[in-house]
Amino acid sequence: MPKTKLMKVRLGDNCMICNKRKPEGLQVVNTFICLSCESELVHSDEKDAVYHTYVKQVRTLSNNFI
Repeated sequence: MPKTKLMKVRLGDNCMICNKRKPEGLQVVNTFICLSCESELVHSDEKDAVYHTYVKQVRTLSNNFI
């Protein structure tokens, strides 16, 4: 019996914020934000430390776009 070739299947993209591979999220320009990070970003208060982390990551997105 002949050998079969290995086929790689890509499930999802790497989130620009948490850097985890997720199947669903937002494609923004050439980057991906997973649904859980998007939800945390939308619901976080500007006084939260997490909020400032998200802002830094999104700024890198805008810098790559320009």
